Amino acid sequence: MQRLRTYTVEEANNELPRVKRIVAQIAELSALLPELEDQARIAQYESKRPGAGAEDHERQQQSRDAVGGAEMELLKAVANLNGMGIQLKGPLEGLIDFPSYRDGELVELCWKLGEERVEHWHHIGEGYAGRKKL
Repeated sequence: MQRLRTYTVEEANNELPRVKRIVAQIAELSALLPELEDQARIAQYESKRPGAGAEDHERQQQSRDAVGGAEMELLKAVANLNGMGIQLKGPLEGLIDFPSYRDGELVELCWKLGEERVEHWHHIGEGYAGRKKL
């Protein structure tokens, strides 16, 4: 069993340059994926129409490849965060939590894409609504 990685506020802020890039990628891919999936469904429909040609079948394959590639990149980015012990809470918003201790209690340091520093925390299970300023 792997030991839980915890962060001090300083350690979490030191990781932010790396984390920001990963979380920005997750947010971007999470927003893009539904559009790619729609395009793949349209391409699939068009490739099954009577009179569909090789161009329609190629577009369908390209659309499926685009969805698969985006999904793979998203999985890699999430795995990268997980490997750091950081929990993804809101992929579209770029919301993450760093496990931490506050006054001897396990809590979560809360950060959202666009914020300059880790400046909030909440008790386990409280989530974004329970954020408190450090």
